[in-house]
Amino acid sequence: MKISGYTCLLFLLCAASCATPRAYLMSPMDINTNTYHTLPMVGDSQKSASYADLAFNAGGSNQQLRDAVLGGRLDFHRAHQFDHFQAYYGGGLSLGNYHVEDIYHFSNNYYNGMNDTVYHYSASNHFYGVYGLSGGINVVIPFDNGKGEWRAIGLETSYQKEFGDFIHYRKGIPDSATDILATYGQVFALGGMTEIVGKTRHGTEFGYKIALGALIFPNGNYRGDESRNRPFYFYNTLHVTKKKVTGFMQVNIGVHAASFQFGVNYNLSKR
Repeated sequence: MKISGYTCLLFLLCAASCATPRAYLMSPMDINTNTYHTLPMVGDSQKSASYADLAFNAGGSNQQLRDAVLGGRLDFHRAHQFDHFQAYYGGGLSLGNYHVEDIYHFSNNYYNGMNDTVYHYSASNHFYGVYGLSGGINVVIPFDNGKGEWRAIGLETSYQKEFGDFIHYRKGIPDSATDILATYGQVFALGGMTEIVGKTRHGTEFGYKIALGALIFPNGNYRGDESRNRPFYFYNTLHVTKKKVTGFMQVNIGVHAASFQFGVNYNLSKR
């Protein structure tokens, strides 16, 4: 008996739609607070500069990214170029909304016939805010032709603190109603990065950056049957700089969370 491709596709769709409802209440700090920071290139006459940064993010969180997460961030950072090294430091503020999708959650024991714990997540919107500091340093290798550089390896870090309705909402959810429950209100991020930047004969800079890191937070604030899946972030960034303006697009991926981010860095310093 032959099984058509359409039959297989229908089976996979049915299996996905019948998946056991899970609840992964993650923190919006995990992937949405680290934006791109413009740095002066090795060949630039300007060795230090100050930047104002504005970014917006749109994405999802929870199982199958069903909860919508929208937000914006305003930053200020200072960057320096030291021939073989580059560094930046700064701070910023994020504001956004987390939409909880209407769904029923069944405890893992429910399917074993041990109890009938059911929790109803009513559709609701929750404001969140995050403020904090960030910084980074990297080794830079200029191209021999003078038309670009490789920021070969770097270290980035940040400290963020969350406030607003959403952190209080998560703290009010019982452990039995979730598979992962993140209730930490502050987080320390530490990761590595690499980046390549080119420059046209007209002075336009363009580049690609990837970054991967882990999140560190107080014990007892990350619980659930699947809490072995520790939070992390993975960023992919494309950016273009023309004179004093840098535009960037960034894809952020974490544990049960993903978002698309776009923004602008504006050079406030005189060239």
